[in-house]
Amino acid sequence: MLLSVILYIAIFFSAACAKAPPPQRALPDFALTAVTVDGTSPLDRRALAGRVWVVDFVYTTCAGPCPLLSANMQALQKRLPKSIGLLSFTVDPDRDSPEVLTEYARRFQADPQRWLFVTGDKPGLVKLFRDGFQIAVVESKDAPAGQNVAHTTKFVLLDSDARIRAYYDGDDPAALDRLAADAGRL
Repeated sequence: MLLSVILYIAIFFSAACAKAPPPQRALPDFALTAVTVDGTSPLDRRALAGRVWVVDFVYTTCAGPCPLLSANMQALQKRLPKSIGLLSFTVDPDRDSPEVLTEYARRFQADPQRWLFVTGDKPGLVKLFRDGFQIAVVESKDAPAGQNVAHTTKFVLLDSDARIRAYYDGDDPAALDRLAADAGRL
């Protein structure tokens, strides 16, 4: 048990601190579900086309950085032009059902016209995280609830062709300033 907790902590820090992969890579095709306070709808790569997006990775029972990341997305929602969309991908789809994500969206006053919470089947999400965003998500069955999923705290900027333009530290105010400026230029 202790060994698995130590391993989990090491993976969490390495995932959070790992150098971001090079930008300008298009996301692969995917088929997931977008959740807002108004309901659900299918979401695929084509649906992202024509709009700049800011992306983060969270889960609703997180006792670590997720509430801060979501609060920072909420601040970006107020700060960025309405033409820029926000995507929050769950890293724990087994617990984050559409109903749970709807309540989480309400908690952060997510505008259903621009902030989507994304879920789907775990294999589809893991494939998109690994092959598309090139981020690690590691689940530990032995870790306490709220600390059982290690994931990046990076925010990702997607251009209107669903290409990754840059990665930003989601918990760093200066990085979020750069993100807002870069998103506005796109």
